[in-house]
Amino acid sequence: MGKMNGSVVINVKRPVYQLDDLHEGSPIVDLEASGKRKKVSKLKWSDAKTVMPAIDWLFTNYNWSEDFFKDFVAGFTVAVLNIPQGMAYAMLGNVDPTVGLYMAIMPVIVYSLLGTSKHVSMGSFSVVCLMTGKVVNTYANVNNAANANYVSGNPGADPTAGTSIDPAVSLQPHDAAAVYTAIEVATAVTLMVGLIQILMYVFRLGVVCTILSETLVSGFTAGAAIHVVTSQMKELLGVKIENHNGLFQIVLTYYDIANRIRDVNFATITVSVVTTFLLLSYNMHLKAYINKKLFMPVPIELITIVIGTALFQFTTFSEDYQIKLIGEIESGLPDFKPPPVNLLMSVITESVIIAIVAYSITMSMALLFSEKLKYSIDTNQELLAQGVGNVFGSFFSCLPFAASLSRSATQQTVGGRTQMASIVSAGLLVAVVLWIGHLFQPLPRCVLASITIVALKDILLQVTDVVRVWRTSKADAAIWIATYCTVVLVEIDVGLLAGVLVSLFFVFSRGIGTGVVVLGRVPDTDLYVDMDRYRRAVEVPRVRIVHYSGSLNVTNRNSFRDKVHAALSRYEGQLAPITISINSGKETVVRAQCVVFDLSGMHYVDTSGLTMFARLVDQLNEAGLLVYVAAVSGNVYDCMRARQLGTVLFFPTVHDAVEFYNNLEELKA
Repeated sequence: MGKMNGSVVINVKRPVYQLDDLHEGSPIVDLEASGKRKKVSKLKWSDAKTVMPAIDWLFTNYNWSEDFFKDFVAGFTVAVLNIPQGMAYAMLGNVDPTVGLYMAIMPVIVYSLLGTSKHVSMGSFSVVCLMTGKVVNTYANVNNAANANYVSGNPGADPTAGTSIDPAVSLQPHDAAAVYTAIEVATAVTLMVGLIQILMYVFRLGVVCTILSETLVSGFTAGAAIHVVTSQMKELLGVKIENHNGLFQIVLTYYDIANRIRDVNFATITVSVVTTFLLLSYNMHLKAYINKKLFMPVPIELITIVIGTALFQFTTFSEDYQIKLIGEIESGLPDFKPPPVNLLMSVITESVIIAIVAYSITMSMALLFSEKLKYSIDTNQELLAQGVGNVFGSFFSCLPFAASLSRSATQQTVGGRTQMASIVSAGLLVAVVLWIGHLFQPLPRCVLASITIVALKDILLQVTDVVRVWRTSKADAAIWIATYCTVVLVEIDVGLLAGVLVSLFFVFSRGIGTGVVVLGRVPDTDLYVDMDRYRRAVEVPRVRIVHYSGSLNVTNRNSFRDKVHAALSRYEGQLAPITISINSGKETVVRAQCVVFDLSGMHYVDTSGLTMFARLVDQLNEAGLLVYVAAVSGNVYDCMRARQLGTVLFFPTVHDAVEFYNNLEELKA
């Protein structure tokens, strides 16, 4: 290596290689390495730390003197956030508000022991609760006040308390004799979601999170947030609104609101507006400044519900103005009770969607923190952790759980180190459920609805992402728009399916697409670049170098053939033209004596694609041209060698192929 005119010069002397020259001794090395990998894999499955990561981080490597205080502060902060968010999001699931607190206790402890992410805050999440709530609306046919009886085992609970299920969706025609409460339907969904996630773990389907791209998840969550806002309008306005399902359900809901605008409760609207205004004002103007001065964030949502509870506890506003309150909240942890197993097959379709959505949202947060903080997570182990957590939670009156975006960010920001923060949070919430939860009975439901709306502000504003995405990639923008519009105008699960289908369409179309360019050599170097892109590149005399990128399969084999023929006849050389016969009586004129295929960009070839390539090689050989293949990957090389492509020679680089041909010509001369 030296310098010339300020530039670094690389001088390399080596013989010209063919690929076969590089194989000496490699099979033995590969077998030994493969054996080592298999042994490691076998040991991994027998290692308890793999199935129970807590054995490693808690019992082996946890630093109690340095980590516990920070985890305790983070856990306390998350527990405080869980109180208002859990109660508010449980309303989206059409169950008792305390169910949202149970979700942050039972399944979270299981996840902390089995999960590999150190910073996600598991529990209630608005989109997942809303999707579960739609299933509850479909199958529950008993007033949701029975939730209190089911959860606490108290048969004397007030039958008028809690969230009521729309009578329009009462008994299902396929099971008229069955009677289900809302919490029974919800726990059946939770159990099925957990079983599906465990099944995905067994079949190593953690890769499913890669199907849902960042763009798709953004469009999906932004559209689902519209459903969440719409579902809370009846609480914010104090008016009864009929539930709608299917096409244009959001449009129909707002149409009903317009028709019943005279029936709204202005006192409820006033409380909603004041609560929303105060929360937004704090978050937008005071939150950043105050948090800089304190070691932990101010729990503004908890302060809000405390003030709201106290105000309506010691006044008669709710009776005077008919403001709807939360109602009776039972103290204590939920009873152990199995979900109704006869409902499982009825809710399997919705549960599959919920399982995938909950897992994908959680993994997006987990991957974000793992990349930021430089630690690894196991995507399949996360499936096991969430699946077992959901199965366990279904026996204790829990909805399907997932990572909360806001709580996870808070847990990491305040200094949480490990999953111990989640265990601390769950422990503190046990105290809340046992001794404090019932104190929130006088809280207006519109206050919780306002907290939900404000918490969704950033997700709602994701609609502005489409402008940035459009400038970056038109295909990704199409995925975002298709997902968002379908979620909003049709249904949440249909929107997710539409987004996946559009994504797969673009992946498939890009896979079909082929890139073929003619390479030229930068003079006095071993660099071969696209002649259309780089002006310094010149064509090697008597040699046509064709670079191909993409897979070669049954879907694009004809396109590959046509583009290669076009590339072969594209540039006029000094040699006499050679005519190559093509199928259907067509011909291609080539001015070269050697064709080098640079296949460094070919990552896969199937039988049909290989047959087309062999046919093309035969056509070139019959016309008297030499055919060389350069820089082919190992799996493609094995396929081509097994096919025995006539006189084709394989080289590790394009330069080896060119120099080999030049030396051959010199020997002939």
